[in-house]
Amino acid sequence: MKKQDVHISSPEELNKHLQHSSPVTWIILFATIAILIAFFAWSFIYKLKVKITGTATVNSGVATLVVDQQSSSQLKEGQTVHISNAEGLLSYNDQDEPIVSNLTLDDGEYSFYIVVKEIRPIDFVIK
Repeated sequence: MKKQDVHISSPEELNKHLQHSSPVTWIILFATIAILIAFFAWSFIYKLKVKITGTATVNSGVATLVVDQQSSSQLKEGQTVHISNAEGLLSYNDQDEPIVSNLTLDDGEYSFYIVVKEIRPIDFVIK
């Protein structure tokens, strides 16, 4: 196929040869840009929480925490422990067991969690 030379001599002919974008194309473009901006804003603001979970036995306001061996290495004194609707600071007793004291919970067994690390999603990309 032979390429033809086009000679435009008036603005009307120019309009005929220019390709027009429809409004739908612009809407799709702006929606895509808005979604990308929202995703990047979320990835900088939101924090994923790495938690240790386990069971706590409460006796007279003192909770003894039961965690597996691997998780126990991530425990540090002073971390916030969330037990039911109460919170307390992690400490250790004489037997080197993790405990939380001064709780206002009834005696019994509860589940708990400790947030050991918070990671922003963008940190997976930027390292």
